[in-house]
Amino acid sequence: MKMKEIKNIINTYYIINILYGMGIAVFGATLYLYMESLHYSYAEMNIFLSLFWIVSFLTETPSGIIADTFGRKNTIISSCIIRSIGLLFLFIDWGNITFLILGAIFTAIGESLKSGTLDSWMIDRILAIDETFTFDKVFSINSMAGTTVNLLSGYLGAQVLGNIDLSYPILAGIILLIISMIVAIFKMKEPKRNLEENPHLINIGQSFNMLKKTTKEGIHFLRNDKTFFLICLSFLPLSFIISGPGNQWQLFFQDETKDINTGYIWVGLNLCSILGAYLSRKISSLSENKIYILIGSTIFNTLSIILCVLTGNYLIALLLFWLHVVITASEEVIRYTFLNQNIKNENRSTLLSFFNTLEAGATILALLLNGFFSDFYGIGNAWLIMSIISLVISIPVYLIVNSTIKKHKLGKSNEVMKTI
Repeated sequence: MKMKEIKNIINTYYIINILYGMGIAVFGATLYLYMESLHYSYAEMNIFLSLFWIVSFLTETPSGIIADTFGRKNTIISSCIIRSIGLLFLFIDWGNITFLILGAIFTAIGESLKSGTLDSWMIDRILAIDETFTFDKVFSINSMAGTTVNLLSGYLGAQVLGNIDLSYPILAGIILLIISMIVAIFKMKEPKRNLEENPHLINIGQSFNMLKKTTKEGIHFLRNDKTFFLICLSFLPLSFIISGPGNQWQLFFQDETKDINTGYIWVGLNLCSILGAYLSRKISSLSENKIYILIGSTIFNTLSIILCVLTGNYLIALLLFWLHVVITASEEVIRYTFLNQNIKNENRSTLLSFFNTLEAGATILALLLNGFFSDFYGIGNAWLIMSIISLVISIPVYLIVNSTIKKHKLGKSNEVMKTI
């Protein structure tokens, strides 16, 4: 009886996650093409994405408190409704910047409300039945199923719906989110909780105080750990490389014909991301000094973008773009591992949260700059400028980090020798 109930919870978790993911992925390969068809400038398109990042960042912590206060089921339903409204603003948009801004705000709030909420619901419901249950297999299957279905839905959204009308993938996203909401209404049940331990009146404003406190603590710890601070700085320029290709690839590779071909590129992009994550361990093992690995990946990443832009052959440019995706996916794993290994402070969560704050700020700046350069110099030239800026900033900082780490290790060994 217990196993049957647990199986129903897991199946509900899979269905909602897959439907919700499809609702986002279905327009993933055509969103920029759709905005271009509404005659938005490149800067305005990147304002949409920058606003999405800003609002997501500001609402991430409050959404967790909302979920714990008003229930995970209600939060998931709210997420589906609010994100659908955001997509509706985009669907009825005829080039009105107000609709674009509202679309960014509502979709970002919807994303924040979903983030971690469904996972928490599933875990709490199952642990209430079986405290010894392990979730490794559940998350593994969810990840594989989600990746596969999102890949296919993005392909169908571009190659089938997009070729009929570029607004149809947006409409399909709204429909899929509504279906997710219906499943949540009928299939999700809140776990029994001790209401005395989870009061319903929590001040949402305290989450912003938590954000302020985390920022202050992060600055304090970084002042006392110059090495970690330099590592954080050296990682930020990657945003300048990936901000353009990561979002504008649809515009760059869509030829002048009316037929949409970005669905095929979307499939390759996702497969390359998986390959990059798989190769990260093999690439990381090439040298014990991870800074050299990161310098090499940054150089190769920049070269792949430069050659992608400068080559006159469409197929070669596409292959070089996919190579950039493989390198980026691999580097992100190596960077995150290296970052964690160099936290020598017990306040790991605070430092990581502060790094995420810095990275979000760098991403927003990169998107705005890329939009500006794209409007004035074209997409390809914007990619070149941003990649060169990243290379010029990151390499010297990487070398300084490498030197600082070596001095730190040498200092430690001398201290050990003195004690002996």
